[in-house]
Amino acid sequence: MSDDRERGMSILLQDETDGVVTLTLNRPEAMNALSSELSRELRAAIGELAQRPEVRVVIIAGAGPRAFCAGADLKERRTLDADEKWEQRTRGWEVNEAIWRMPQPVIAAVHGYCLGGGFELALYCDLRIAAEDAVFSFPEMTLGAYPGAGAAVVLPRLIGRGRAKEIFFTARRVKADEALSLGIVEHVVPPDRLLAKAHEIADAIKKSSPLGLAGIKQMMNFGADLPFEQANALNDALRRPLEGTQDYLEGITAFFEKRPARFIGR
Repeated sequence: MSDDRERGMSILLQDETDGVVTLTLNRPEAMNALSSELSRELRAAIGELAQRPEVRVVIIAGAGPRAFCAGADLKERRTLDADEKWEQRTRGWEVNEAIWRMPQPVIAAVHGYCLGGGFELALYCDLRIAAEDAVFSFPEMTLGAYPGAGAAVVLPRLIGRGRAKEIFFTARRVKADEALSLGIVEHVVPPDRLLAKAHEIADAIKKSSPLGLAGIKQMMNFGADLPFEQANALNDALRRPLEGTQDYLEGITAFFEKRPARFIGR
């Protein structure tokens, strides 16, 4: 049994309010490091939420004052052989891939240290909000490897190859204001405003149609880097089915009736 279980702790907290689910990594004594157990629980939660159309937005946050997530659990990793290390890495990748593929938008609410696998987790979310004390880095670069759960895939797509290489090669720390200027995060707020800002954005997202959100997320995640003709083909495949949905009819009707649309996800 893990130390967390022995202390009777829930290592992943879940709160749901008006269609917004907040998942909180709850290992504050370990700076919310991603143990294999926490990765499994997070992957299971994401998989379950992806199947619930009444869930409109997911927020991922970290417990305690020090960190959003300090990355992979190195205390666990130091006891593993090469194959077991890769299994631990794969559990982290499966979380990121599930976030990338799920239909709902996911917001990372980042405070304090956001390192290694924690930085990767934030990158695979759709939007990132940083507290003013947030710090981003990939310390794996000084440990004999490089980030293994997809950062090298997505960071260059987000901020460009040159800037991504400089962050990887130097393993330097990027503070919140620079992360904003680089395009790593979309907003920087005081720490006591972090979750309020995340919920403010979530409430704005909820006004958009869930089917439209799911389609445009898939288009941008999987189509933005395709050749032009392939991207257009994917766009048509995702967009055409929306023409006949109840939600699209409702949206147009609500527009002419000058009232908020009541979307049902069909």
